[in-house]
Amino acid sequence: MESQTIQIVSPAEQGLERSKVEVSPYEFTIATRAKWEIIVADEDMTIAKGAFEKIRIREITLQHDLLALLCAFSPHALVSVVRVGSGAGAAPVETDRCIKVAYILGQETGEIKEGDLLGVLNILPIMFTREAKKPVAIKD
Repeated sequence: MESQTIQIVSPAEQGLERSKVEVSPYEFTIATRAKWEIIVADEDMTIAKGAFEKIRIREITLQHDLLALLCAFSPHALVSVVRVGSGAGAAPVETDRCIKVAYILGQETGEIKEGDLLGVLNILPIMFTREAKKPVAIKD
């Protein structure tokens, strides 16, 4: 599999920061063992139907080589979790990560309260099936 040059876009104090990186596709095997992590609101928020918002959540720490997939079922009456993130840009699977925010879509208008269950992550261990090439930063 050929490597290619891409740009990683991350938030910065002055807007966005773009870093050029040489990467190659990974091949991996997903284990048959998994666990659930709950996504819990860490703040109160008013959401409108159809609104897309970022909300702080109770931190979830993921060790490297774990894959997080959102459960398709939505346990909250007002919102669906669209994605989760560190809140600080790219979080590669080969590094330890800390999930601090959820991006949510309002299904109905109402109040989210701190402590509300927003969603569930399926956490699956992966194993690389070939020698994975770590991304290499390219200087301009």
